[in-house]
Amino acid sequence: MYIGLFLILNAMVLGFMLLFLTVIAPSVFAALDETNAGKLLRKLFPRMFIYGLVLTLLASVFAYQAGRGDLVILTMVSTFGFGFNSFYLTPLINEKRDALLQEPNASSRSFDLLHRLSVSIFMVQMIISIVALAWAHH
Repeated sequence: MYIGLFLILNAMVLGFMLLFLTVIAPSVFAALDETNAGKLLRKLFPRMFIYGLVLTLLASVFAYQAGRGDLVILTMVSTFGFGFNSFYLTPLINEKRDALLQEPNASSRSFDLLHRLSVSIFMVQMIISIVALAWAHH
């Protein structure tokens, strides 16, 4: 039973991440100007990361209940990534973006680096969900 709940939660994580990557982000940038896209994403990202944090934390609990320490560790890495993105990186990225908006000639290097780090964490989390779904069957 616990491993089934673990699978459902990891499938939900992978599903919302794929939805965001393939549907939401491209639609936001296609439909909205840069200013409004930024406003929407500033509301969306923290909620999305907290949603992922809660789902992966619950998945870790169910993996623990199922006696699957390997899945607990794997899923907690993803949980940490959601927390790091939500509580540290996103506010820092917003701060760097605000500085760029106030001074358009300023270097965007730190913003770009932080944004790439956030996207990289997101991609690793997707891979973790895929691996966790595959490992759960062994």
